[in-house]
Amino acid sequence: LLSMLTGVGNEQHVDDGMEEWTTTLDKVASRQGAGFKVAFYPGNSTVYNPLVSKTFKVVPKAMFLLQYADNSALKGFQSRDIVRLGDYSVEAKFGSITDCNSPDFNGVDGIAGFGMPVKTPPAAPKGGGGMMGMMGGAMGGGGSKPSATLPQPLLFAMSDPLVRDGGKHNIKMLQRRAFSFLSTDCNTSHSHTQIKARECQAEIQLGGYDPASVDGKMLLTPSITINDYVVVALSLKFGNTELLDFVPTNPRLRYLPAIMDSGTSCLVIPDSKLSGLLKGSPYGKWKSMVKKTHAPVVKEDFHLNIAGTIFEISYDDWWLGVSNQSCVQRAPPGFGGLLVGDVLFRRYVVLFDLRHYPETVVIGIGKQSATYVPASKHATISKMSATKRVPINVSTTHAPPGYKVPYARDRIHIHNQEMTQYFINVTVGTPKQVFTVIFDTGSAVFGIFTKCIPKAPSYGTCTFGGGSSANDAYMLIEGAVWILTFAVLCSVIGIFVNIYYHKRQDKEERIARRKAKSKGSSSNSSFGPERLAGMYGAIP
Repeated sequence: LLSMLTGVGNEQHVDDGMEEWTTTLDKVASRQGAGFKVAFYPGNSTVYNPLVSKTFKVVPKAMFLLQYADNSALKGFQSRDIVRLGDYSVEAKFGSITDCNSPDFNGVDGIAGFGMPVKTPPAAPKGGGGMMGMMGGAMGGGGSKPSATLPQPLLFAMSDPLVRDGGKHNIKMLQRRAFSFLSTDCNTSHSHTQIKARECQAEIQLGGYDPASVDGKMLLTPSITINDYVVVALSLKFGNTELLDFVPTNPRLRYLPAIMDSGTSCLVIPDSKLSGLLKGSPYGKWKSMVKKTHAPVVKEDFHLNIAGTIFEISYDDWWLGVSNQSCVQRAPPGFGGLLVGDVLFRRYVVLFDLRHYPETVVIGIGKQSATYVPASKHATISKMSATKRVPINVSTTHAPPGYKVPYARDRIHIHNQEMTQYFINVTVGTPKQVFTVIFDTGSAVFGIFTKCIPKAPSYGTCTFGGGSSANDAYMLIEGAVWILTFAVLCSVIGIFVNIYYHKRQDKEERIARRKAKSKGSSSNSSFGPERLAGMYGAIP
């Protein structure tokens, strides 16, 4: 797994920006990645400079914080600017990441998640030490809290039917909210048998899928959730041995959810009975057959049954000969399903159709054509009309009634880094600033490494420059401003209260004097015997 992005990351959010970077990159790198074997080095990343862009805006009181289970964290504020992906562009919100501690981001400039939106905001961080304590304490007291919501995913922003530009920024929207993903072999036994132009390639097909990339029929099946791309796994065999030995006899209970995740390199399977759903551990059974994961004695293929269709994961796909290790991993504790990653994407084209989200999300899986060559660069993007080809290679057995398959209008090249990570280029701002970001179907996050700026207050370290790491000093100043504001407000209220009682006393005194004169008193004082008697009782 990509140690930070896979999983079950506990996603949360924060704010950012201001001052001058006074520390050297080496010192910054030494502070990053506490708990990691390799430090994060910000000097290898291209950084977004908001002050250069004419179309940049700060999203008011919107913070950005992602905290993952392995202590990886991305912190910053939220920005709005023109974002371009391939031929499409939109004015979109995104996370301006000003602080990062994860070595998984070394050499890249951010992340573009093509997953589905997070339906509920993450739980507020609890008070305590470190970053969580800072978030819970410093932001909890005084003032209005920044909102804890993630920006809309880039795919959704680019296909939002409510967005209107009016020609101001030459916005070009993606008309169909759908995309496909595929990759090819790289440094494997298969890589030498394929067309040379296919070596170490990958691409996104925006707007649907390109029929030329599929050989034969494509299985279409609905996702069983609207949180992740999840299909139904009915069976997983290693050779002829069934690994998913279900206990229930009811067919409705004999399945496991399988997440299609480009951020996962391998096939991830459970290492338990899943609270009695299975008779034994699938991972344990597989490991007992291969004996040694670094030198398997059994070299069978996996056969994964998704919604009634068998997909093969061959030995050459799950065995990484270059590093002499098996690309089969045990699922983390508490995860009750399968994670299907690059071992499938290298053989199949996977369609993610979100045109009818949230009612229905359709996932298509079709065998890659051996002659199809992925896009090589943005400058040579090829397009395909939605009505150009008849869907003769599509099986709609499991698709919703009346379903029509979308065809891609744009192809985006992805850099395949030894089959473990995928990167795409996006441009942000006016003039354009180009960034290489991680492509991930298991996340809905879109964030770019950003310099701190005075317009966006910083709660974390300005890892990428543009400001200082004096987060405590900023909070001290902010606290002093709130205290001063409160003191001034109390003083103003006190003045008005004093004026009110002063006027009421003057009025009572005038009334008392008139009463005294009407009774023939020669004294000019309002404190006559009658008033004193009213205050102190009877006067002898």
